[in-house]
Amino acid sequence: MVPSLSFSAPRVLRHLLLAGAAALCLTGAVAAQSTEQQPPAAGSGLILPGAVKTPQQSGSPAAGTIGGGPAAGTIGQPAASAPAAGTVGAAAQGGPAARPTAAAPASPPKPVKPGVPKGEWQVGPQVFSDGSFKMCGASVEFDNNLHLIFLRNPAKRVQMVLGIPGAQMPTGQRAALKVSIDGKINRELGAVVSQPNALAIGLGDDAELLKGLTTGSVLTIEVPGDTASFQLKGTTKAMNDLTNCVDQGVAGTLKLPQPTEPVIAPTLAKLLVDAGLSNARAIPIDKIPPQQRPGDYAWQLGDKVLGAVRSFPMGEAAGDFNKVADTYMEQLKKSCEGTYTPSLAAAEKLPAYQVRSGSVSCESQGSKIHVALVMQLIELPKQQGQEQAIRVLNVFSHESTDAEKAQADAASAGIVKVLKEKGKEPLPTPGAPAPAAAPKAN
Repeated sequence: MVPSLSFSAPRVLRHLLLAGAAALCLTGAVAAQSTEQQPPAAGSGLILPGAVKTPQQSGSPAAGTIGGGPAAGTIGQPAASAPAAGTVGAAAQGGPAARPTAAAPASPPKPVKPGVPKGEWQVGPQVFSDGSFKMCGASVEFDNNLHLIFLRNPAKRVQMVLGIPGAQMPTGQRAALKVSIDGKINRELGAVVSQPNALAIGLGDDAELLKGLTTGSVLTIEVPGDTASFQLKGTTKAMNDLTNCVDQGVAGTLKLPQPTEPVIAPTLAKLLVDAGLSNARAIPIDKIPPQQRPGDYAWQLGDKVLGAVRSFPMGEAAGDFNKVADTYMEQLKKSCEGTYTPSLAAAEKLPAYQVRSGSVSCESQGSKIHVALVMQLIELPKQQGQEQAIRVLNVFSHESTDAEKAQADAASAGIVKVLKEKGKEPLPTPGAPAPAAAPKAN
């Protein structure tokens, strides 16, 4: 594991409903990312139910899927033998980075045999969940089992992503590293773990560094105690193709792929329809800066009610459901600069999970915001091979002005009704055999 990434930190949860944060004893940290995103669309039509889809950020780089395990002695040796599933670069939006400063390494990097590309650089566009152009990516896998991906967005910002299969790094943690090209161009840059198997490195508008990537021979990336290097074979064409890809994407002349992620998860869409919210319009949150997103998914009711849901994996240290809910409400209070009024009903324990509903209001400078809340705590017992039990807190919210609070409360009540109905039967335990089917009558 990379030493500078091995520390632990509480995860800070941005909850946009009251522009506040709720610290709930989670692991990891939210990465501060690009604010150079387009505003959310007004809506993408009616929500329709469908098949189950695991939520994740949309837009993976071309040929950027990471699998397998890294070679010994390379950056980011895995903490576990199983590789992390997913793609690299989804969180690297190509946003502005701090201006890198030239710096001579304190000591020369340890000699490392440069990785050789296993094929040609693959260049292609990425799209938002609504199908609109997002950015372009150029990627290749090296024979040291590491990947390099360059992402360029319409603002012409470039991000470099180092893919480390199986690394299992804590998402959101930051690290300082050194980048060198042929030992002549040296930079000290910051990186963030954008996914468990990916380090995102902002290159900003450093013209010398970007040119060096196309004219140099060997790129070296060094973190304390670990070094990886790569032959810069084919990067001149790859970067030119990347620029042309973005230009065509902005001009609207580029053939775009179909989005790989839905604007809203189909299972969530069905829940909303069952709750009487079939008029909800899904909001593509991947166009909103991560630190400003109202939730993992968001929707709009009418013109003035914003709905959202966010899921939080919970550690045992967070306490029981009552403590978790009270902590959440108390943290929301810190974001209200006026009169804060919380209200929570008693928790209801169902065979499948626990549910608790309530609301908060914040009155400040003559305006009043109302947020109707539904909390659902799912707890599954620890199975063999698991380090701890599965605990997930889902928070459904509907925010409105005080004048529209009846609509927000009605939406919340509809969700509570559906959750109570669906919670009558225990959830299946992961890995447990399916129950035998009842014999058919002759």
